[in-house]
Amino acid sequence: MAHWSDQVNTTYIANVANRYMIENPFKVFNIFPMITSQKLAGYIATYTKSDWLRIGTTSLYKRVGASESVGDDYTVGKQAYRCEQYSFHKDITKDDRNEYDNPFDPVNDSIDFVVNRLQRVLLSELIDSFFTSGIWGTDVDYDDSGYSKWDAKTSGKSNADPVDEVMSYHAIIKSTTGYQANKMIITFDILKALKSNTYIMDRMKTTTDKVITLALLANLFEVERIEVLDAVNEGGTDFMVNGKMLLCYTPPRPTKAAPSAGYNIAYVGESNGRAIATRKILMPEKNDAVRIEADMYIDQVAVGTDLAVFCENVVS
Repeated sequence: MAHWSDQVNTTYIANVANRYMIENPFKVFNIFPMITSQKLAGYIATYTKSDWLRIGTTSLYKRVGASESVGDDYTVGKQAYRCEQYSFHKDITKDDRNEYDNPFDPVNDSIDFVVNRLQRVLLSELIDSFFTSGIWGTDVDYDDSGYSKWDAKTSGKSNADPVDEVMSYHAIIKSTTGYQANKMIITFDILKALKSNTYIMDRMKTTTDKVITLALLANLFEVERIEVLDAVNEGGTDFMVNGKMLLCYTPPRPTKAAPSAGYNIAYVGESNGRAIATRKILMPEKNDAVRIEADMYIDQVAVGTDLAVFCENVVS
């Protein structure tokens, strides 16, 4: 006699699944511009800032009669990069392939799985390498800087005016490089603090906006875009990083005409121009399993360290 459980309909609802991927998988590539390279290692040309800012005695530039024009030179240095290989795979068994039904697609699901993992690895390394003190031209620690934390309040009134403080950080970058910071990267807890900051809410009274969006905050902080580091840790208990902010300048795309705080450099000599490449490997020695493998060759480099201000412990 058949058991009742044998009669249960196990068909899955089509086009629905409960899957935990990075919401914006390419956010890590939005922080610094991407450079693709046909070589695993090489150099980025670096120019000495003082050569391009120097004026000297203005009277020397006045040319009289047959006199020669004043001349000067500039120095071109180099910063090394080396793209390290990162790889990750998921094996699909014969049973997996034969038993999956809509909405499951073991091949495409596995592609998403391995690519998502490498993106999380890359984001984790970005946080560890660049969202820390000692990298950028200016570091501010809100635990000992004398500033009030952005979520602190007294009698319902915020103690800190984030807009005024960010304007002072703009001034540091602008006065030392000539470039206006155009990007602000914040953690989720900072975003939460900004949305309840009374100074920001007071500024909104002069606008028609009633909801504090990223676009509104970008306008208030005078940057082109704000990126939020909101990926959760591997335990699913908290975010990967908290209480940190980076204000920086990066060009819209890599160029020799402007500097950048940093770059992502991806070797694409074996991946048809893609930063992360996937391939399917048949494995007859493992009972006809199929391996889905993702590879990326990448280096993340801080180049123009004076083009950024880094802040930590911004909120409680």
